[in-house]
Amino acid sequence: MKKTVFLLSALMALVILAGCASSEPVAVEEVKEDPMARRDLPDWFLNPPVSDEVIYGLGMAKMSSDSLSRDTAIARARRDVATQVSTRVQSMMTDYAQEAGAEGNTQTINFVESITKQVADVEIKGSITEKVYAAVDGNWFAMVSYEKSNMAEEVADIFSRNEDAAFAEFKADQALEMLETSIANDPLKSSATAE
Repeated sequence: MKKTVFLLSALMALVILAGCASSEPVAVEEVKEDPMARRDLPDWFLNPPVSDEVIYGLGMAKMSSDSLSRDTAIARARRDVATQVSTRVQSMMTDYAQEAGAEGNTQTINFVESITKQVADVEIKGSITEKVYAAVDGNWFAMVSYEKSNMAEEVADIFSRNEDAAFAEFKADQALEMLETSIANDPLKSSATAE
């Protein structure tokens, strides 16, 4: 009985192995696509306009919804404008080397790290969303324009506010000097009676 069970088990194993071995490998179909054919990009994104009067910013996004993708693409285009107007770049590089050992048996450790951070801090008033494009693959593209004359007005406004603040501070200093002069020339009666 044991021999029969063993023979049946061995026979079943051979049948299973034969079935697996006879199946032909599935041919993997190579997909060769033209990279430019699969890209659905607007022409203005690849070749943005150039102008002496206007700064153009570009942005793209592919988020979970069309609304969020559109808003993010426009926000990134505005960030692109801000980066072109004013960018503060901070950079740090760490270069570390160590060698240790004795009598021709040395080991060297080298470590190089480079970190760069760009920060743009500009208030963009008057930027205009020029174009928005929804690609077939779900990416959204946006182009925003910002007139350079708006930037000049913003800077002039900042200087005007600074001049107003300086004048107010000057007037406050004058008033304080007048008060100190008045006190010095006419001492208070309370200080005279205290002596």
